[in-house]
Amino acid sequence: MSEEIQLPYSDLYHGDWRMGCSGFTAQQEGIYMRLYTHLGTLNGRGLPNDFNKIARMVLDHSDIPEFVEQQKADLMLVINEKLTLIDGKYHQKRQKRDREKKIEKIMLKKLAGSKGGLAKHKQKSTTDSESDSLNSIYKHIWDSLLVKRGSKTVGLKSFINHASDVDPELIIKKFNDLCRQSDDPKFIPHLSTWLNHHRWEEELPSKKEDVPNSINHYQSRIMMFKSDKITPFLKSFALRYEQDVREGVKKGDLTKERAKELGIEVG
Repeated sequence: MSEEIQLPYSDLYHGDWRMGCSGFTAQQEGIYMRLYTHLGTLNGRGLPNDFNKIARMVLDHSDIPEFVEQQKADLMLVINEKLTLIDGKYHQKRQKRDREKKIEKIMLKKLAGSKGGLAKHKQKSTTDSESDSLNSIYKHIWDSLLVKRGSKTVGLKSFINHASDVDPELIIKKFNDLCRQSDDPKFIPHLSTWLNHHRWEEELPSKKEDVPNSINHYQSRIMMFKSDKITPFLKSFALRYEQDVREGVKKGDLTKERAKELGIEVG
């Protein structure tokens, strides 16, 4: 039913997008935008779990082999970093969640209209005791945060509207994990903004991603390490996937000299 409802737009939060793409090259960010907008046209159906099909959808045609291989390597990186396999299809989790919330609101409005507004009358206001309980839970959350940004009062409203049924310890853990990963407190969002966007549902990037078997990310990374120009980004990427570099040398897919150029000494 939800796939029959077409949404011609997605919410794109500029600050979150910039932070999320901070480690990407211009080409990688462009590929990510193509994937994101292509997903937006699919009405929640997701991209196929087939790398070659995805490549044909979003990559530029070229007769230059090096350019084609670089595009494929960048696409594989972006898929690995930004998309999630759900029920056999690739999705951008936040985009998928936002779409589902919009669809739910549309369906509720239709239901309320068909019942002459009965749905509105069934909604109960929060009782005084419930309000006191929520205030107490929120105070515990606020006091437990490593970094407190934005208005505490505005944060309370966001908590009541969006996260009152979420485990408070999960909220604390997820927000503090974000604080620990941030190099500068000014890049940490206000708690109210973070809650409004349901960001406790996000998975922060780790040093080793779970990679679907259908896409050979090891071969793609080795190809990048062998052929790409040595840049600070490539060295950083190689350190992140140091295990692949060492495995590549062990298998003969990468030379020790190249590994050293990438900043990794292999004995």
